[in-house]
Amino acid sequence: MKIIAVIPARYQSSRFEGKPLADICGKPMIQRVYEQALKVNELTEVYVATDDNRIFNACTEKGIQVIMTSSKHATGTDRIGEVATKVIADLYVNIQGDEPLIEPNTIKAAIVPFLENENTNIQITNLKTLIHDPVDLINFTVPKVITNREGRGIYLTRSAAPFPKGDISIKYRNYSF
Repeated sequence: MKIIAVIPARYQSSRFEGKPLADICGKPMIQRVYEQALKVNELTEVYVATDDNRIFNACTEKGIQVIMTSSKHATGTDRIGEVATKVIADLYVNIQGDEPLIEPNTIKAAIVPFLENENTNIQITNLKTLIHDPVDLINFTVPKVITNREGRGIYLTRSAAPFPKGDISIKYRNYSF
């Protein structure tokens, strides 16, 4: 099975412009993510997908496989879709470009269901973990996954979930773990 990892990388970010090129102990963030992905033996190839010449050039200088994509994409998933028209594979793994400390085993965990169930109709996997800090329940930077009883994701949101109807401080004040 040919498994390709794609790391979408945009320079124009509303919260942190140029984030993929941010220096982390002497290396650009995107390089750190790429190096972590290379540690996953199940991956056949790893690519950065970008629409920005600065990121493209930085990747090229570091020997990172990079594909220039359209600037019209609304999401990283759209960018990966374009890569899928250029690089043929059986499976494409979306690795977030702002996760320089991502553990290789985390990436592998997203791949395993496809390897173990090659003849099933699995089309997508998402990883999730329990929220332990109550503040994260209302933090818009923390994605939330609502699952059914079998643990399968049925809804993803950055909002508080379930969404409170009243004052959020009252709703979550007595929340216990």
